[in-house]
Formats: sequence, C-alpha cells, structure tokens
Amino acid sequence: MKNIAPTLLASTFLALLPACDVPLPEQFVLKSTSSLPEGVAYDGVTHTFFATAINGGQITRVTPLAQEIVFHTDADPKRSFGGAHVDEATRRLWVCVVDVKTNPWPTSQVWAFNIESKTVTHKITLPFISFCNDLVTDDDGTVYATDSANPAIYKIDPKTSVLSTLVSAPEFAPLAPGAIGLNGLDISPDGERLLVVKTIPAAIYSVPLADPQAFVPVLTSGDNFGGPPGDPRFPGPDGAEFLGDQLYVVYDGGVQQLSFAGDDWTQAAVKTTTAVPSGLTSATVAEDQLYVIDSEVFRVLYLALPPILPFTVSRVDPGLFEQI
Repeated sequence: MKNIAPTLLASTFLALLPACDVPLPEQFVLKSTSSLPEGVAYDGVTHTFFATAINGGQITRVTPLAQEIVFHTDADPKRSFGGAHVDEATRRLWVCVVDVKTNPWPTSQVWAFNIESKTVTHKITLPFISFCNDLVTDDDGTVYATDSANPAIYKIDPKTSVLSTLVSAPEFAPLAPGAIGLNGLDISPDGERLLVVKTIPAAIYSVPLADPQAFVPVLTSGDNFGGPPGDPRFPGPDGAEFLGDQLYVVYDGGVQQLSFAGDDWTQAAVKTTTAVPSGLTSATVAEDQLYVIDSEVFRVLYLALPPILPFTVSRVDPGLFEQI
C-alpha cells in the first residue's frame, strides 16, 4: 500500500468533517516544542481548532483526531500571532498580529484569513505604538480589539477595513510602559455589551456597545477577582470567553467563572479553580464545551524560564466549579 502524506489525509478529513460526528477529546497535544502558542479559536463548521504562536510565525489547525496541520507560515519570523477569533458566518479567522522584536516598542495589526483558501483578506494597522491583544466579532461581523499598550478598545468595519476607537479611558491605561493593560474580551450573550479584562491591576469592565463611554467596572462577590492575593498562579487575567451565560476568565494557573446577576452584565459572583494545566493564556468554546490553551507565555516571556512541555489544548470541566 502506498504511503499517503499526513497533510493529504488531514485535508481529506477536513473536507469530510461537516458530515461527521466525531466527539472532541478532552486534550490535544501540540507538536511544537518552540513555537510558544498563545491564542486559540474554534471553527464549528469544520470542527477544528486554530492555535496561534508568539514565536515561530505560524498558525496551526488541529482536527478532532488530533492531527495538527500548518494553516499559515509567515515570511517574517519577527511577527507574533496572538488573540484569535473565528467568524463562522463570513468564514474568516481574525488574528492579532504584533511585532515586538524589530523595534524597542510594539507595533501591531489585525489580520483576517479566509478559512477555506487560507489567504489573507484584511490587514488593518493599529496606532504606531500598539499591542493588539485579543479580538471578537459581533453578529454583524464588526470586530472589537483590545490594545494592551494603549487605553483603547478598537472597532473595525470589515466591509471597509476602517479602524476607529470604540472607547478610550484612563482606567484602561497600562500601569507603566511595557506593562499589560487591556487583555481578553468577549461579547455578552445578548450582544449588547463587551466584557473586557485588564491584566495589571486585575479588573473587568462592562462596556455597553450602544454607549461605550458608559462603561463600568463589574462588581464581584465570592472569590476575589484576580485570584487569591499573592498567589503566583494568578499574575493577572488573560483570556475571557462566554459559555452560555457564564464568563470564564483565564489565568496562568487557574480559571475563574463569573455568574452574572440581572441583565446588565455589571454584577457577578466569582468561583475559582486551579485544577487545570499551568501556563494558560486563552479560551474558546467548542461544541458547547470550554477549552483552554496551555502555552507557557508567562513562564517563558516574563520569568525567562523554559516551558513545561508539551503545549496542549484542554477541556475545562464545568463541574470543577460546582464542587466549590
């Protein structure tokens, strides 16, 4: 029997996937030992995950059979791919693209890929000094992105590629130059608000899309938002993802579940679990389940330590929070 290239097998599998019913494993092991992944997104049409990389200049795709395929390899190895989001309706993968290696200051863009053709359809440049961290789209396809270097949340019209500032405020500013300000974000289930986290100091804001300047900090009860004070597993919130009506906020060594009271997304009870892999950065929802990516970014970039391998994409059991 002839040997069939793994990429050909994977491509054939992707073409057949929409007609398949393959349960997702609890964990996917990523092959790379040096790429330092960061963002994760899920495409419910092809039932595949996308993993971006801070180092290595690649975006990979992982099938339900745990086959990892290179989706994009960049010609410029200095580019880092961060936060990612799939707009299933338009078949686009939106990604934060940052260069922190060429200059002493970061520069960034937002890119979109056509998922089927793998071609870049959009390149939108953020302000000269900027750090695009995470992004999300609403039901109309409008893109919202956070800037960790500036106190701003941006809005992008995909039809025109026009970038505008949705809201800017002193509360969103980084604590100091080089510190991480705004980070993960997601849209509330009713589509009316952005929930946006700030890493240092730990904070979460509720931003009404109809009146962004009327944003407020979310009032929390239960566990301390940001994790137990002084716990090294909680250096600051990173990714944020809604599953149903509950928001899950990812930390290097834990995940917090926010259950909101009322319908204005401004008050929430917080529960915390550390029964997850260490080195987490981002989360995504796949087949009504929460998955997180273990990418070791904090350990490698901020503690200058080698990563604990392997990198993984793992399911978070909601039952972990019911036991608390």
